[in-house]
Formats: sequence, C-alpha cells, structure tokens
Amino acid sequence: MLFNSKVFLAFVVLFFPLFYGLNDRARPWLLLVASYAFYGFWDPSLCVMIFLSTLLDFVCGARIAATEDEAARKRWLGLSLVGNLGALGFFKYYDFFVAELALLLNTLGFAFTAEDHLLRLVLPAGISFYTFQTMSYTIDIYRRQHAPEPSLLRFSVYVAYFPQLVAGPVERAEHLLPQLARPFSLSRAMVFEGVFLILLGFVKKVVIADRIARDIAPAYEKHATDGALAAANMLLFTTQIYVDFSSYSDIAIGLGLLMGVRICANFDLPFVVPSIPERWRRWHLSMSRWFRDYIFIPLGGSRRGFWRTQLNILIVMFLSGLWHGASNNFVMWGLLNGLTMVGHALVKPGLDLVSGRMAQARITRALYFYLCCWVTYCTIASINIFFRCPDWETAMSFWRAIYGAGLEPYLSRLPALHKLPEPILRGAALTFLVFVLHEAERHLGVQRWVLSRPWAWAVFCVVSLWLIITFGVSGPMFIYFQF
Repeated sequence: MLFNSKVFLAFVVLFFPLFYGLNDRARPWLLLVASYAFYGFWDPSLCVMIFLSTLLDFVCGARIAATEDEAARKRWLGLSLVGNLGALGFFKYYDFFVAELALLLNTLGFAFTAEDHLLRLVLPAGISFYTFQTMSYTIDIYRRQHAPEPSLLRFSVYVAYFPQLVAGPVERAEHLLPQLARPFSLSRAMVFEGVFLILLGFVKKVVIADRIARDIAPAYEKHATDGALAAANMLLFTTQIYVDFSSYSDIAIGLGLLMGVRICANFDLPFVVPSIPERWRRWHLSMSRWFRDYIFIPLGGSRRGFWRTQLNILIVMFLSGLWHGASNNFVMWGLLNGLTMVGHALVKPGLDLVSGRMAQARITRALYFYLCCWVTYCTIASINIFFRCPDWETAMSFWRAIYGAGLEPYLSRLPALHKLPEPILRGAALTFLVFVLHEAERHLGVQRWVLSRPWAWAVFCVVSLWLIITFGVSGPMFIYFQF
C-alpha cells in the first residue's frame, strides 16, 4: 500500500478511530492486523515471508539469551543471520550473481547461458529494511546489549510496524519495543507535531518530488547526447531523491506520533552540506548507524590507523551500494561514494587550512561554505547518475555527455539560460525553494516556531491541505519502496 494513494487515506480513516477506541490489551492486535493488511495489500503471500522472518528471530533471540554456552549462542546467531541474509540474497541477488557468473564464465571460454538459470523473482517490498531490523535484534541480544522480547505479539508488531515497514527508518529494538510495551498516551504536542509532519511529507511528495520526477523521467528513458540537459537532469534528480525520501520519513514519523510512538529520525538537514562525509552523517541516519554498528566498527572502525579506516569505509560503502540494488550501477554508486570519502580524508588538512583563513571574515566564511556545498551537491549528483539510470549503458552515456565534451558547450549556453526547457527551469525553481526552506530551518528553526504557535500551525495545516488537494495524492511511488 502506498502512502500517496487514496486507498491509504481510507486505511488511515478506518484505523485511527479503532486504535483510539480500544484499550491497551487490544491495540497491539489491531496494530499487527493493520500492519499485515498494509503490507499484504500488494500480495497477501508476502505476509508469509515477514511472519517467517519474525518467528525465526524471535526464537533465535530467546535461545541466545537462554544459554551461556558460547558455541550454542553462536549457532543460534548464525541461524538468524543465514536465514535473513539467505532470504534477502535469494530474492534480491540471485539473478544478479547468475548474470555476473555467466559473464565471467563466457569470458573464460565456457558456454553458460544466464537466461536458462534466471528466476526473475519479484522482490518482496521492504525486505531490505525489515531483515536488517530483525538481524539487529538478535545481534544485540548476542552482544548482551538488551534482553529478548518475551511477547511474540509485541515483537511481531516491532517487525511489521506499518508506518516504517516498507522504507524505514530502520528501527532498533531498544528504541521501539519499550514504546510499544508501555501504556498508550498521547499529548497535545505529539498530535500537533504528528499532523504537521504528515502534511509536510505529503506536500513535499506531491508538490515537489513528484513534479520533478515527471519532468526528468523522459531524459532517463534514452541515452544522453546533450551534456547541458543531461547535467541539469542529473542535478534535479538529487533534489528529487532528497525530497522524496525525506517526505516518506516525515509521514512515517508523523503517523507514529499519532499512535504515541516516536520513530527515530532519518535526516538531519543533509541537503546543504560542505562535504561528502558530512552528507553521510546527516543522510539516512538509521541505515548509516546500522552499517556503522554492525559492519564498520566490527571491521575495526577507525581504531587501526588511517589506511585501515579508509579501507573500512570503502567496504561499508560498497556494501551500502549492493544493499540498494543488485546491479553494477549500484555497486559503482557505492564505490564512488566510498572513494570520494577517502579522497576527502586525504585532502582534509589542506581544506582545513583554507577554511581557517576564510573564516577570518563573515562574508568570506559564508561564501566559502556555500561554494563547498555547491561542489558537494554536484559531486553527489554525478554519483547519483548510477543510482537513477536504468542500466549501465545509459549511465555511461550521461557521463560521456556531461564530462566528455569540455566546457565549450556549457559556456555557449550561458547567454541563453532563460531558453532552457520549461521542465528544467521549473525544477531549478523548486530546487531553489528547497534550498531556501532548508536553510530557513537550519538557521531559524521554522518547524519549532510553527509548532509553538497554534495559529501558525493552523495556517500551515490549511495551506498544506489546499496544496495536497490541488496537486492530488496519486503519483509515482516513493523511490525507496523499490528496496
């Protein structure tokens, strides 16, 4: 079920009166039924997968905690990891690895036809998110960081909690389970913030993200030949993916607040940042923390010297790319993100020296900061070519068109920027609007200001509802639903 659909609006209208009318004993059952209905709306058979994953990790977590025998603890943890990663690997990566194996064998002279072995499985929605969420539960129990959940019902709700089931944030047991266990309570502040975030998310999705998505989609359906237009579409996609993904998180957090639950934040103003590492510290926070806690730190983190740290970063970003999708495009996307982070670490002493000199005056400090932000934005956009393009050949055509023709094609267009296609100009205007609102929130705390003034909140709600009704809630699905 998509958030931006009339079916979901009907679902919410039915769900919340029932939720508020039930007592604390009945609410978990309603949450579980509603979450499975939400998830199984596309295909009821998907509920079998999520139930098996839930049952596996509930049992493994209980068995890990019940024994002091280290070998037995490792066996139960291994069962959890093999079960979760096996399901994820089978559905998401089987065809990818078969195709790559066929390419390797054919290169070596062996006759191997990939088409005879491909399964073309449909990826269960949200499997990349809920498998990581359940794995973190058993890993943390193995590390003795928290006790196992005694209630299968509550643990099932934790895994299938519908606001963040399909595209995160990736919750941790120690954060979400205690909230699900305590008696329901709902404050006026939580209602105000929840409604604000839901409306904000829908406005961001239908007014900005979907508009840009429709404008740039035709450019990615063919190979790029015009470098300037390819560059413009490249830049606009980076705006789209930020607004689209953060809008989903806003809606998810808002829905949780209306149930008395505070879902973890997933973004910390990552749109205007002066470096790639800073961007990753603020982007997709729940997944970044997951990779940090369960891969980067066990690899040694930053404790084994500079070069080992950079290698660990490359490994994490490679796995992040592979997590996003089973294709060479996503592998390259992950590696390029890792390489830019390593490159930043190498030049950081020089950048710090320049930054220190520029900071001596307010105007030079601001100019230098926003110049770094622009370079970072362009770098992210360049890497995102591999995220957005449907295949390797299209991605390479964008790279050749944008970076292979030199500066002359761009300089020749400067006098006629106003003659760019209307979709590009509209996308640029929306990007500037996102920039202004982002900086207003960073410097002025607009959200806090609105939530502290009932009249401002009411005006925001009325304007947001008008915009949502005007633009409509039916549009492209959220980008991260595909993972």
